[in-house]
Amino acid sequence: MPDDVPTHQQETQITVGQVIVEWKAHVSGLSDLVRYKPLLDILELEYATVPAEEFGPRKLKEVRDTLLSDGKQSRKWINEQVRAACRIFKHGVSVELIEFDVYNKLTTLEHLKRGYTTAREQVAREPVPLADIAATVAELTPVLAAMVRIQLATGMRSGEVCRMRPCDIDKSGPEWIYRQAIHKTAQHGIQKAVPIVGYAREVLTDYMNRHSESYCFSPAESDEWHRSMRRNKRITPLKYEKRKFAYDQKKNRFYNSDSYRQAIQRAAKRANVSKWTPAQIRHTTATEVREAIGLEAASALLGHTTIGMTEHYARVSESKAVEAAPPLCANMSE
Repeated sequence: MPDDVPTHQQETQITVGQVIVEWKAHVSGLSDLVRYKPLLDILELEYATVPAEEFGPRKLKEVRDTLLSDGKQSRKWINEQVRAACRIFKHGVSVELIEFDVYNKLTTLEHLKRGYTTAREQVAREPVPLADIAATVAELTPVLAAMVRIQLATGMRSGEVCRMRPCDIDKSGPEWIYRQAIHKTAQHGIQKAVPIVGYAREVLTDYMNRHSESYCFSPAESDEWHRSMRRNKRITPLKYEKRKFAYDQKKNRFYNSDSYRQAIQRAAKRANVSKWTPAQIRHTTATEVREAIGLEAASALLGHTTIGMTEHYARVSESKAVEAAPPLCANMSE
């Protein structure tokens, strides 16, 4: 066959862009797309047309170097992005889009190690003083204030409180139990149960009156609250009454971890307190519960998977979590 005649194999060569498209169709929600957007942007802009079989450890290192170049990201974050790149190609193998060897070669790129890279190390998260939380809450919309209060009273992760829906709340027993549809421990056969009792239940009740599959906390409601405040502050009435704001409760938007964090940090700035993040609320909750009723109760409430990890993550029984919640909720409502 003449050299200038393309073979069938060359015509059907799979590109990096095609592997990414297949992976995007596979992921269950937007969270992965948001989390790995920096990685995806680089792959799609710089390598989309590169044949997948030519994307090896050297090119993956080029991607990593690009992520490193701004000097703002942590070593742990960059390693996570690189692992995600490997998973994207691993999925390509699973659907027989590319050969296993393509993925296998990528896994040979060693992770960045502490002390051997210019990437910064993450600073350990500290609990937020309750006084700072209270001052910040006073600057938030009612929707966001409710989210902070519920997160503080339950120790949930920010993503968990953002994605609460009425259909995920089990109200059949004496205590309400929140079971998120997808949780990070689900792959281990563990379904996290968050007790919603006392003060947390009181706050959540006002946000249960919507379609069962709608999100409890909607940015659309915060937007309407801001509009209402502006209307009330007007000295002169509008010449024409604007059409009443409405939104589809079944399809309303929800806060994600980033928009929730940004709203809190803007409010903290207005309140003139130190900047803090929703991720720190869990540490505040753990500290309060641990001091009040012990380590095991704190572990249960936070849904940790081993007690040995709690000063990081621990799992005890659901009944222990239910026992731990009321004392904390009592403290929150004071």
